Order: sequence, then C-alpha cells, then structure tokens
Amino acid sequence: MALELQQLRQVVALAEHRSFVRASAALRISQPGLSRSIQNLERRFGSSLFLRSAAGVVPTDLGRLYIERARDLLRMADELEGEAIGHAALRTGRVDVGGGAYPADSFLGPAAARFIEQFPRIGVQLHSGNWDDLAQLLRSRKLDFFVAETSLLTRESDLDVVPMPVMRPLYFIARAGHPLALGRRPVHAADIFAWPFATPSRIPPRVLEPFLAAYRENAARVVLPRAFPAIECNGLAPVKRIVACSDVVTASILPSIATELETGQFVLLGTEPWMYLQYGVVSLRGRPWTQAAEKLREFVLDADLEATQLEHRLLERHAPVSRTMGQRTRSSNPRRKKAGAAGSRRTRSLAP
Repeated sequence: MALELQQLRQVVALAEHRSFVRASAALRISQPGLSRSIQNLERRFGSSLFLRSAAGVVPTDLGRLYIERARDLLRMADELEGEAIGHAALRTGRVDVGGGAYPADSFLGPAAARFIEQFPRIGVQLHSGNWDDLAQLLRSRKLDFFVAETSLLTRESDLDVVPMPVMRPLYFIARAGHPLALGRRPVHAADIFAWPFATPSRIPPRVLEPFLAAYRENAARVVLPRAFPAIECNGLAPVKRIVACSDVVTASILPSIATELETGQFVLLGTEPWMYLQYGVVSLRGRPWTQAAEKLREFVLDADLEATQLEHRLLERHAPVSRTMGQRTRSSNPRRKKAGAAGSRRTRSLAP
C-alpha cells in the first residue's frame, strides 16, 4: 500500500486537533478535501481510523496504531530532509575562524585541515591574533567565531562565550642544555626572570598578575632587572626559533611544542598553580550560525580532545625531573584535576 507523507500529516493533524475544521485550517486545505482524503484512506484500510461525533473526532484502536507509526515516519522524513539541506549548504562557501597563537597551532589548524578534507569546496580562513583584534573582526562580521581565553571576555555583553571542557596548563620551556635545565631543583616563576622571557602573544591579565608579582620578587634581589617580557612576537614559530638558539625561556601549552619535546630540542622546566588557560568558543550574540561554521566548530572540539590526549602522553614522558628526589614532578594546580574530570564527560576518553 503506497502512502504519501501528505496523508500521514493529515492523519496526525486530525488526531491532534480532534476536529476537521481546526485540522483543515492548520493544514491550509479545505475541510471537504481533508474529509475526502481521510475517507479514502479508511477505505484502503477497510476500517475506520476515527470515530466521528458532534463533540469531535477521536482515534479508533487502529487509528492510534496508525498515528503512532505515522509520527515515527514523519520524524524520520524530517530528519532526512534536514540532513539533505545541511549537506547542500556545505557544498560551497567559506568559514572564517580566529584564535591566538596556542589555539591556532594546537587544535584550530588540525581542525581546519580535517574539515576541508571532508568538505573540499568550502574554504577556511584562519586568523591568528590577540583577543581584542579578533573581537573587532567578529563584531564587523569578518569572523564566524574565534577561540580565546575566557577570562578576557567576561564583560563583553554582545558576545557569547562557551568554555571548552579542559583547562590547559602552561609550562616553562627552554632549550635542552639550558642552565635552568641542569639545576637540581624544580624551576618556579621567580627563577625564570634571571633569563630573557619571550611570549608569542599578550599574556591574559589573570596569568599576568602573578607573573608580575614573581617578577617584582626577583627584581628586588638584583641590581638591574630585565624587561618583562623581553621579547613579544605575533606568533609561536618565531618564539620557538628564538628559544632553540639562545637562553631565552618561554611558557607554552604542551600540544604546541610536541615535536620539540619528542625530538629532545626543548625541555620542560616547571609550572605554577596559576599557569593555565581556559579557552572558549566566542561568537556574536544574536547572529545565526551557518551550517559550515557549526560543522567546523564540531571539528574544533574534536581536535581539542585529541590535543588533550596528546598533552597527557607528553606529560608522562617529559614531566620536569627533580634531581634531588629522582622523581618526576607534576603540576600542583588543583584546576587540572577539575578540568580532567570535566573533559571526561565528553564522548571520548581523555586518558592517553
């Protein structure tokens, strides 16, 4: 028996409105037309689907079964149509996404690469910059969304900020053979300022304040304190090159220096409880998401999960060593445990 979706919608509408008059108005067809369609369907079944009375119509036992199946079929048809429309919208176009040096390197870049593999006719423009520049681009609608440290944007009422599930610890980094790497105790912030410090971007105020407190502590002990930061670059690549060929130190999240750690070019020196980044996906409030932007956001969240798994593996192999104790040291940041618990609620395990 061939049934049309139109007939299914008519039966469901009549069951919901319990009246031919109201159902026909909702369907925008004539009442006689709806009545004839239901009667034709009942003749094909050889039994009534509805009981008619002056008070209205109610489904028969067969009618209830038919209505239940009709709703299932209509839901599947709507889902199929939605997927078809979504894929059609993903055939061509462009997505503009932004992020700072660490997000661009650790998960935005990999997410964009995988996105264009699946949707080759959609271009991705990846903008790397500081959060205030990215917010300006977003407000001028030159970005679909960007990723930034959430503490920077809490007072921006026109932006929607959705925190990502895992907080990223920062570690002090230096070249292999750096004097700090040869010491016999864990390295802390106050030890860093005896050496030039480079950063690939502006430091978020929440992290900068304890940095400056440690800087003042060190400055009180020396005759001529160094500038902080000594070098500020617009990107991670130049900072890596500077650190690799000098005694300059920096701080980084682990996924951004995975290659340098694995090849033995860089070493982890230590960390502090306040050295972490909480990233979030930032969009313009009230602006609808395009199909392509929503899909790319999914790729970004998946890449963030993979970066977390990589971080755990790197920490297992390259955690700073306290030579007096002969043991690897871990970050004492209690937020890391909380972040890991939050991340484990995602669909895939964060265990390495």
